[in-house]
Amino acid sequence: MIFRLPALMVLAAVLIAPSLAGAQTIDNKLKDVKKLALTFEPFDADSVKCGVDEGRLTRAMGREAKAIPIRFDGSIYVFQVRVATLAQPTICFTSADIAVYRFDKVRLTGDKRDLHAKVIIWESGTILGSGPKTHGLDVSRTMAKLMKEFVEDWRKDNG
Repeated sequence: MIFRLPALMVLAAVLIAPSLAGAQTIDNKLKDVKKLALTFEPFDADSVKCGVDEGRLTRAMGREAKAIPIRFDGSIYVFQVRVATLAQPTICFTSADIAVYRFDKVRLTGDKRDLHAKVIIWESGTILGSGPKTHGLDVSRTMAKLMKEFVEDWRKDNG
C-alpha cells in the first residue's frame, strides 16, 4: 500500500495537470484569427430533397458565431462548409464538415523546396442520417454544434 500511494499521486497529477492548464488547440493556430472568408461547397439535388440548404445552415451557425468577435467578410483565412447529402426513400445521409485553412508557403523537408499549399488550421465534421422530413433541421443542429466546437477552440486560443 505504501508503494502504491505515491504511484497513484503521480498518476493523478499527470491526469489533472492538463485540465488545470487550460486546453488549447494545436500550436494555437486560431490565435488572432478575426476575419474569415465564408465559403459553402455547392449543394446538390439530394440536399434539396432532404431540406438541407445554405440559408438554414448559415442561420444556425451564425447564432453560435455571435459569441466571439470574428467577421465573415473576407480574409486570408477561409472558413469552408462542406455538406454532401445522399437521399434515399426513407432516410437521408449527410457528411457535414467545417475546415478553416489558409494558403501559405510551406518548406518541404526532404529537398528544402518552398511551395504554396493549403494549410488546415482547424477542422471538424461528422456523418448523420435521419428521415427526410426532419433531416434539414437535424443537419442545421449538427452544423450549429460544429460551429460551437470552433467557437470553443477559438476562445481557448484567444482567451
